[in-house]
Amino acid sequence: MLSESRPAACDAVADDLAAVDEQYVLSPAVGAHVESCLRCQAEVAGYRRLRRTLRSLADHPVIVSPQLEGDILARLDVADGRPAVRVPVAAAATIGSIAAAAGVIVLAARHRRVLRPAG
Repeated sequence: MLSESRPAACDAVADDLAAVDEQYVLSPAVGAHVESCLRCQAEVAGYRRLRRTLRSLADHPVIVSPQLEGDILARLDVADGRPAVRVPVAAAATIGSIAAAAGVIVLAARHRRVLRPAG
């Protein structure tokens, strides 16, 4: 479904809907629209589900083996025939942050099913 098929009122409140959580309260005008629009109600419910799912990930500790990095580098060496190079910690943190952000964007896009250009 393309964003052009959405009513103008829905487009006007879309950013507010994405911000809804337990601490964020919709303005009276946006709240009135959401009360009367099933599409926007579903979108708010979806955002809340997505936030709950992301929060639940914090409850599952990730146990990383100390030799994991070495195992990965060794397999990369075998796969491409070149010795792997260790990534500096700061660069690894940046790469990890970008990968995490990309994952959240993909989840949000799949959930929302409607992508709008920024701006």
